[in-house]
Amino acid sequence: MKRSKIIATTAFSALFAAGAVFIFGIAGTPTAHAAECGITAGDIAQVAAIQNDPSLTPSDEMKQELLARKNLVGETIACAEQEAQTFEINLTAISAPSDVQSLRSQLLGDLSQAASFYNSEMAQLNVVGIAGTKAIAQQVLSWHESSFIPLGENVNNFILWAQNQNLFNTAATRMSQTQSAVAFLEAASPNPALQTAFNKAQSSFNDAEAENAAAQAALVQNLSPDQSLALIKQSLASLSDTYQGFFNVSTLISKILPQ
Repeated sequence: MKRSKIIATTAFSALFAAGAVFIFGIAGTPTAHAAECGITAGDIAQVAAIQNDPSLTPSDEMKQELLARKNLVGETIACAEQEAQTFEINLTAISAPSDVQSLRSQLLGDLSQAASFYNSEMAQLNVVGIAGTKAIAQQVLSWHESSFIPLGENVNNFILWAQNQNLFNTAATRMSQTQSAVAFLEAASPNPALQTAFNKAQSSFNDAEAENAAAQAALVQNLSPDQSLALIKQSLASLSDTYQGFFNVSTLISKILPQ
């Protein structure tokens, strides 16, 4: 799964000469909000062109360079704020079980703090010079990497997990129906193959439920996003095995019942 990363380009060495570079968005997740925010090599070249323009007086060069830097860093921060808002909208809109509402509230609070951080940095940007602009770019870059990326991954994992609960509820209903059908047929005429097929489906469903619960616990305990995502993926794999089991049971039942 692609994660939000700091863009690595040939211009990276000039990062703090022009500002922070971000790329936001997680592919393969339920939230369709991917958006790129950043400073390109062309943007950095623009600053370099101002610095190397012989027609500018030192005073004009400083003014134009400062304006260019502030515009670039400001655009990056504004895009980061938009990304945080999109996470908040998606997180608020998703249906989630009542026992994880406190986790949703915590994540929303963390997103609110992120927005406050970006607002604060944007306000400071308006009153600093070139050195201050460089410092703000570095601060935002560092905070984004250490704090916002894991937060965004946790939000996406929560949304993915919450969306999966309908799948588990449907599978539970299907399991109950299958169990009743198998019990009825077994009472009439025991069939070892049918019972074995059902037991395999039941075992896969038990694994899926256990892994789903473990994923919920990982989210609540704020374990690493990689850990919770791995559990979510495993629960879905086991759920897929469960449906294969339902198919096998259904195939055997169709052979047992008179046509």
